[in-house]
Amino acid sequence: MKKQGHAAAACAAGLVMALTTGMALSAPINFNQTWYAQHGPEDDFAARAGWDAGNQAAPQAFVAATQKLTAARAFESIAALGFDSGRSWTPIGPTVGNVPGPVTYTGAPSVVSGRVTSLAVSNVCGKSSCVALLGAAGGGVWKTSNALANAPDWHPVSAGLDTNSIGSLLYDPNDRSGSTVYAGTGEPNGSSDSEAGLGLYKSTDGGEHWSLAPGSFDAAHDRAIATIAVDPANSRHLWIGTAVARHGSSAVNGGRFTPPDAPTIGLYESIDGGLHFSLVFSVDSDTVDPTSPNGSDFFRGGVSKIVPYRQPGKDSFTQIYFSVFDYGLYRSTRGHQFEQVFVGAGAGAVEASLDARTEFALAPMGDKLRIYLGDVGSAPADFYRTDNANVTAASLRTGGTNRGWIKLSNSTPGTSGFSSYDFCQGQCSYDMFVATPPGRPDTVWLGGSMQYEELFGPSNGRAVVRSTNAGRSFTDMTNDIVQDPAPNGMHPDQHALAFLPGFGDAALIGSDGGVVRTSGAYANGNSDCASRGLKGADLVDCQNWLSVIPTRIAAINAGLNTLQFQGLAVNERDPRNDIIGGTQDNGTWAFDRKTHSWFESVGGDGGLAAISSQTGIRMHTYFSPAPDVNFNGNDVLSWDWTGDPLQASGEGASFYVPLIADQKLAGTFFIGLQHVWRTTDNGGPKADLDTHCNEYFGDFTITCGDWVPLGGALGSTAGDLTGPAYGTDKSGSYVVSISRARPENAPLWVGTRRGRLFISTNAHAPDPGSVTYRRIDTAAQPTRFISGIAIDADNPLRAFVSFSGYDAYTPTTPGHVFEVTYDPKTGTAKWKDLSAGIGDQPILGIAYDAESRHLYVATDFGVLIHGGAGWLSAARGIPPVAVYQLVLDQGSHLLYAATHGRGIYRLEGD
Repeated sequence: MKKQGHAAAACAAGLVMALTTGMALSAPINFNQTWYAQHGPEDDFAARAGWDAGNQAAPQAFVAATQKLTAARAFESIAALGFDSGRSWTPIGPTVGNVPGPVTYTGAPSVVSGRVTSLAVSNVCGKSSCVALLGAAGGGVWKTSNALANAPDWHPVSAGLDTNSIGSLLYDPNDRSGSTVYAGTGEPNGSSDSEAGLGLYKSTDGGEHWSLAPGSFDAAHDRAIATIAVDPANSRHLWIGTAVARHGSSAVNGGRFTPPDAPTIGLYESIDGGLHFSLVFSVDSDTVDPTSPNGSDFFRGGVSKIVPYRQPGKDSFTQIYFSVFDYGLYRSTRGHQFEQVFVGAGAGAVEASLDARTEFALAPMGDKLRIYLGDVGSAPADFYRTDNANVTAASLRTGGTNRGWIKLSNSTPGTSGFSSYDFCQGQCSYDMFVATPPGRPDTVWLGGSMQYEELFGPSNGRAVVRSTNAGRSFTDMTNDIVQDPAPNGMHPDQHALAFLPGFGDAALIGSDGGVVRTSGAYANGNSDCASRGLKGADLVDCQNWLSVIPTRIAAINAGLNTLQFQGLAVNERDPRNDIIGGTQDNGTWAFDRKTHSWFESVGGDGGLAAISSQTGIRMHTYFSPAPDVNFNGNDVLSWDWTGDPLQASGEGASFYVPLIADQKLAGTFFIGLQHVWRTTDNGGPKADLDTHCNEYFGDFTITCGDWVPLGGALGSTAGDLTGPAYGTDKSGSYVVSISRARPENAPLWVGTRRGRLFISTNAHAPDPGSVTYRRIDTAAQPTRFISGIAIDADNPLRAFVSFSGYDAYTPTTPGHVFEVTYDPKTGTAKWKDLSAGIGDQPILGIAYDAESRHLYVATDFGVLIHGGAGWLSAARGIPPVAVYQLVLDQGSHLLYAATHGRGIYRLEGD
């Protein structure tokens, strides 16, 4: 999900969003607490899909696996040429993600980091030394030798990894020293920014250095390795499960496409230690529709988890169980065949591809095998158990009936089964785990998103729940018993759990907000239910859910520089010290010039932000067209909601919308939906917004915000830049890029998701309805996502335009970077393709320094520069990480990179 404060995004004590609760648009929050934003589907609000996965070709349409290491090799081939400017990027944080109390769900200050996808704890784990590895969605692999310390000493261990997108980690169970570790690259979670990987990597020194398992590249490039398994009787016998993931996401979300040579997703096996892998199991998966805006291939057929099970008896063999998105649970047989033992609610249907997922955990009980299983299709998630899986498949499943399984969940509040019902709250393809500690078959943990409507009501949100009676009932692990000043809580959107060997079911738990550690000890907290005003079934549920909660939840994120920035904004009057930026599910962050540290200024999903250099007034966005304004710098309590007109419009919009401040006209901001919308007074009169629309204290009795559409009234065709008024080609979707140079009457440049490019020479007109646009793209340019527009500061009629996606899908109209010069006399533009030598890789953002004449572009692996003689690497100092946005301050020539997994970097001017 996308939220604020903890792992998933979050807020403090109760919040509800107008979009998700049906409240009146004038009252986006029903308790006077900070905003939280739920993680909706990706673009179009209809799909939590991955994104464009990357290959590069030039001049071919795409590159065979033998020719490259996916898009990384296109980048690396340029990087090999070097860039001798002598300049190097400097990381500027955040390394400690400080979250003030008002921005967390509970009110207790916390520390967060970016999304955690995988955790692994070595058997070398004791009170004085406990080695653990953490995999971050875009931030690589991190290691600590003291996972039980108050402040573990996390440090990055990504040497040898060609990508920092991590999906899975596993210690070899046969190596008791903890030296042999595997990392599967690419993130399998069903989100728009689940980035593709390059294969399986192995370490023989405890994770300090990595090398590619050679056979895994052909099996898993441009996919995610969701899971890894090693035969407990033979270290050379490996399995990996691959799933859908992509490249090409950027600050504003748009289309995504899997490249044409991405391997089949499914179960792969190696019997020679990873030198070769063979596809041994696959089912139907979605195919790419090149004519759609996003490819329309989702998660059906991906293998999300593999668990080996050593069959008991003299003739024992290693059997594997594995779960498949949309289909259910399968296992291998003695004859090296595969059989389905649970039919998922999605039943393998195409229409369920976006939402259906199955997760499980094995709990051996002597000669019997218990399995816990969570499953979801189009309806809310349910929870199941079978106590003797060592029977024939027909005993477990007959046709579409899971006859051998006990359904433990139900939809009736006040009953024990309700405690596990809907545990991943409608987005299970994104956040869902089932785990049981070794040797404790009656204990099982479930992780999901968060039950926001239950917060501080019948539950604490149920982000994670735990059962000790074999799943018949669960209690809420989300908050601990501490009350000084408030409980410590978990972040929404749970992805991974690793138990701490030798410490019962104490665990590390990873989510969108990083990692927390539970104490393994529990207390009764249900006395708090009496003060919540509950009755009937809600009171019964509360007393149950809070009857056993952790004594301590510790956020152990300090030092993890893994926040996933969507974008950033700098104040031109103080470009070194006045910086804000939105992050995935962890709100919008601000740099504190006094302490030289970062803090989360506002929670929820953090999208694009903007600062007026004239006044210092700033805006940020959550997901969707949902802006706040702050008239008091970055003060946590001063954010005012201004999004009512945008929300009420019903227009299509990206998951993260484009937002800019006019740097000449104080009070003027632009935001993109199907129209470009404008405010000329910071979203509304300060007195009215502070009184009625403040996110904490407002009464929301007025319309909050005064945004107006440019080019015609809402519903008119003239201002809808995606509609038929501007032709039938490249139509639909929404605005994804807006840019304007500094001069007062400079034109406004606008790009859409499907590749339309517009220029307006009167965007400053007092009458918004009189604003006109000229469409300046032609059939010769790609029908693809425009990821950035960088205007020449010396000539506002000249700009550089970047496109995401792949030439392979638009072979007759290739190109990734163009120089565009508009002639107002003819109303046409001259296009020059600058893509030669860049390879067929998505470009995520762009910046142009008019003084040095350097053009910079962002990719999934770093930054490139064009100085007139071709493309060179400008990535010195940045690890191989997706850069979602580049922001150049023309005055100081400081260039900032918002990375999606390693924080923010700065490059000093020439």
